[in-house]
Amino acid sequence: MLSETRTPGSKPTGMKRAVLGVLIGVVALLASVCAAASTAGAAPAYQAAHQGGGGSRLVVVRMVDYRLLQPTILPPGQYTFRAVNVGRAEHALQINGPGVANARTPDVQSGQYADLTVNLTRGVYDFWCPVGNHRQLGMQVGVVVG
Repeated sequence: MLSETRTPGSKPTGMKRAVLGVLIGVVALLASVCAAASTAGAAPAYQAAHQGGGGSRLVVVRMVDYRLLQPTILPPGQYTFRAVNVGRAEHALQINGPGVANARTPDVQSGQYADLTVNLTRGVYDFWCPVGNHRQLGMQVGVVVG
């Protein structure tokens, strides 16, 4: 612990002020890092928003180098998956499962997105990135519909 000699009523010295300033800076930095980490790793929930007249629910899928951030449990229904590339490499989204045979978006450049609308029934679906070896690098998620 830092100690100093002071007379009653005197103001803190420059050393105490510097330490206090550093502590405040560290707390602010930790708060911003924690906030960024909690939003970066969180899987977005599906939104009951309607796209056009189709009545599909919008689900944002964040494609990061090399992960898919998305919900892993959904109720049955029609969905528009908005595959947003927030990574640096080119990515795409492909879905396979009951009633869906390898539905795929086009390749999506960094900062861009593509929509894919499918009807999901009860069962387990495989979501992955079909670009290069991205699936083997971890860009694959199982989604339970039911």
